[in-house]
This record gives sequence, structure tokens and C-alpha cells, in this order.
Amino acid sequence: MAVCEMCGASGSLLNVDVEGVELKVCPKCTKYGTVKKISSYPSPNKPFTKSLQKEEGPTLKIVENYSSLIRSAREKKGMSQEDFAKFLNERESVVSKWEQGVMKPRIDIARKIGRILYVNLIEKESEKKPFEQEKSKADGMTLGDFIKKPRRKL
Repeated sequence: MAVCEMCGASGSLLNVDVEGVELKVCPKCTKYGTVKKISSYPSPNKPFTKSLQKEEGPTLKIVENYSSLIRSAREKKGMSQEDFAKFLNERESVVSKWEQGVMKPRIDIARKIGRILYVNLIEKESEKKPFEQEKSKADGMTLGDFIKKPRRKL
């Protein structure tokens, strides 16, 4: 909900220049400054749904071997983790976690890394899910294999 920065009233707000500072104020408080433009806040009664709609298009994901790709490409460029982190404006610990495979980079960061190191870290996620086969006893133990069942007395 939009709240006036001067009196605290809720409702529609206007951008007003008050003594050299731009504030978002209600129509009553506009007399204290000069109006610049109408604010683009959504009304409190009507939900803002435009940003909530999902864009149609391919789903992207990070490749499985991203950690080895990042490390080898960075080393080929002759950059240390510290230099690479400064270049990306990230912490050195984050770059270290990417290279260890502990943490995946976000899609936008993966694009940036790809442009810098000339590697492709993003792939389209396939829509089809692989056919799941039934598990057999040879596939491994389950939780039920560890549970002891009480024996019946005959």
C-alpha cells in the first residue's frame, strides 16, 4: 500500500520536489513543494498482476559440469579466483563455491560468465521427462528394508 512520506496517509501519491528532495506525497501535501509527475504505484484495491505473469518461452538451466567448465576456462585466461570475483563483482567465496560445485550461479550470472570466459553454461531444459523404469531389488535398499517387522507367534 502506498503511504505519503510526509503525513502517512494512504492512497494515490504524487512525486513532489520539497526543498530539493523528491518525495512521494498525497495530494494534500503537494502544497509544500512542486509537483513533478504522477507516481506509477498500483492502487491498493486492484492487484498488480503484470509482473506475476510467467513469460512463455524455453526453460533454461545450468549445465551439469558447470564447475569444471568455470575453473578450467578461468585458469586458461590466467585469472585467479580473486581477480575473477572482482571482475564479476562477486565475492571470492561465491566463485570458489561455483568451482567446487556446491552452489550454482544464477542464469544471468551464468550468461555473464559465459561471455567473459567464452563457455556455454546454459542449456534449454527438455520438456519431456525421461521414462521412469520400475525399481527392482537390485537397484538398492529402501527405508522399508531396514524396518523390522514383528514376527507372529504360532
